[in-house]
Amino acid sequence: MNLGLKGKTILVTAASRGLGFGVAEALVQEDANVVICGRTEESLKAAVSNLGKRAEYVVADVSRQDDIKTLISFVENKTPGLDGLFVNAGGPPPGAFSNLSDKDWEEAFKLTLMSAVWLTRESLPLLKKTEAPSILYSTSISVKEPISNLLLSNAIRPGVIGMMRSLANEIGPEGVRVNAVCPGYIYTARVEQLIGSDKSVREGLETNIPLGRMGRPDEFGATCAFLLSPVASYIHGALLLIDGGLYRGMM
Repeated sequence: MNLGLKGKTILVTAASRGLGFGVAEALVQEDANVVICGRTEESLKAAVSNLGKRAEYVVADVSRQDDIKTLISFVENKTPGLDGLFVNAGGPPPGAFSNLSDKDWEEAFKLTLMSAVWLTRESLPLLKKTEAPSILYSTSISVKEPISNLLLSNAIRPGVIGMMRSLANEIGPEGVRVNAVCPGYIYTARVEQLIGSDKSVREGLETNIPLGRMGRPDEFGATCAFLLSPVASYIHGALLLIDGGLYRGMM
């Protein structure tokens, strides 16, 4: 299917590897131009080398407001308008309530919620200059069902969903679509960090997934490319699970 992304410019944050890279790669395969960011120039250079000539990078930490302003200024100097924004940030560190300090909470709040606020605010003027703009927020299955030892994610990520749902009413009439995806276990370095190197732990997780395996970044990326594209023009304010059937709730 032609997603209508050829020549479109989309900003993908935290995309030097993992889920963000999977999204950037899927977009490039659809002939979109992507700007990616991350905290480490070396990893960004490697990512852009793999993505090819349609990709550019900016070193930026999305938990820092000034870095986001610099990132959006770069995009503005490259293109008159932005066609899409994929809001992504590395997950906050694991931990139970008794092990988390005020500093942990503050840093997780900036990384997980305020990054989405800042990116949305700074990007909206550019998004409104294009014909069919779209924002897609990457959250987690934890917004539907808490995950053990991920208290910060469980507590803060739902705030992103609340913002997305509110924005659907506020900026939908202006032609800007907003949606969110909730990945389950997609096999990335982040998942490796969470489950460790014990093979039995991975097997136990996969046994609990109806499809019998973890997802791949390219599968996640393809779904996100569709939601960002004009083909998904009537999907707005939606929350999509990408989890192989792991979440079993009705709503």
